[in-house]
Amino acid sequence: METIVHIENGEYLGQTRFANDLLKESLALSIKEVRGVAGVGKKPYKNKVKDTGIKISRCKDSSNLIVDVNLSILTGFAVPDVAYRVQEAVINTASQFTKDKIDKVNIYVRGAKYGASTKQK
Repeated sequence: METIVHIENGEYLGQTRFANDLLKESLALSIKEVRGVAGVGKKPYKNKVKDTGIKISRCKDSSNLIVDVNLSILTGFAVPDVAYRVQEAVINTASQFTKDKIDKVNIYVRGAKYGASTKQK
């Protein structure tokens, strides 16, 4: 469980707790919506619920987060453009769940999928 303690002006206002996998699953959903992404996961062509393809760890020298993302892209899209949009999606989604700063978002393109996606915007 991840816990966020809410304190305002020195007064304890309570806490929010959420399952560890909730952040990973939310990140995976937001990444799949990025134009040019074919799939997320180590085997991106299979939609396994447990294999989100996302690893979240903490920096050794700070409490900031490092997010590693494994994905495949659709052919016809520039890898740097898709990777940049995925990084933005990760940072935006993570900021909704936690107040921790994202130090790095590492993108690993594991494959390419041919053909048009029906989800493209």
